Amino acid sequence: MSSGVAPAAAPSRVLRILAYAAIYFLWGASFLAIRVIVAAVPPLLAAGVRFLTAGLILFLWATIRGAALPKLREWRSAVLLGAVMFACNYGPLFWAEQRVASGIAAIISALIPVWIAVFGWTRSRSRTPMRLVVGTACGLAGVAALSLTPGQVSDKIELLPLAALLVGTIAWAVGTLWSRRLPLPASKPMAASIQMMLGGVALTLVSLPCGDFRAFSFGVVNVRVIFSMVYLVLGASIVAFTAYVWLLSHDQPTRLASYAYVNPVIAVLLGWSLGGEKLSIQVVLGMMLVLIGVVAVLRQPRLQAA
Repeated sequence: MSSGVAPAAAPSRVLRILAYAAIYFLWGASFLAIRVIVAAVPPLLAAGVRFLTAGLILFLWATIRGAALPKLREWRSAVLLGAVMFACNYGPLFWAEQRVASGIAAIISALIPVWIAVFGWTRSRSRTPMRLVVGTACGLAGVAALSLTPGQVSDKIELLPLAALLVGTIAWAVGTLWSRRLPLPASKPMAASIQMMLGGVALTLVSLPCGDFRAFSFGVVNVRVIFSMVYLVLGASIVAFTAYVWLLSHDQPTRLASYAYVNPVIAVLLGWSLGGEKLSIQVVLGMMLVLIGVVAVLRQPRLQAA
């Protein structure tokens, strides 16, 4: 006897391909867009404008679609996560891209799954698997190779920006683990929007004592800078995020995690072909080592389940 309930239709192959193209290319190209912006706009101010604007748009969109407004305890969680995940990750990222190539920034940002796995296993009582050891070692070796690459501004090796990028990835990983235990809105767009907004507020406030407003001039804002900011707000922060959330419900997590090692490749190729960045042997070696480390970690069954 028929139950009378029609099975849910599987998403079309075209929609799935478009969603993957969004998270691969929109997120991968965001690093070059950041480099274009910070060449003209002070970094913390630029990051604050990006996430405050994107968060407001996403908040209004989620509200219009009927998402419940956050409760007070959810706002408190968003304050913490916005400061740790957005301010402490994207602040160093925007600042570092004044000094290092966008491709290098993308490669180091790919280490986030490695730190999440490391911190997760640190909290557990189980034996550390060999894949995690190998993945972490390869990731750090990749960063060491990248540290031999001259900076974007000068021919000197820039170690401080690399350290800032590493601190940012660790902050995002810590925030990711905290987000699993903190109360947040059930709607993922609503949860993301309030974290973006409050992270943008934190970045903007920090930019005040850093002198970003005094150093900013509207005269240096050209069409490339405006296009890059619109791209970051609409393309990388909203369209790609929406595609990611949709894929969470329509595809396997192991396949979705592939963005972690596809984005750096796209960022490096775009930085080389469109941004005039050098594709040196150190960059290629560093990228290969980091991606080997990320793949090794992402193949962990427990991480796949998470």
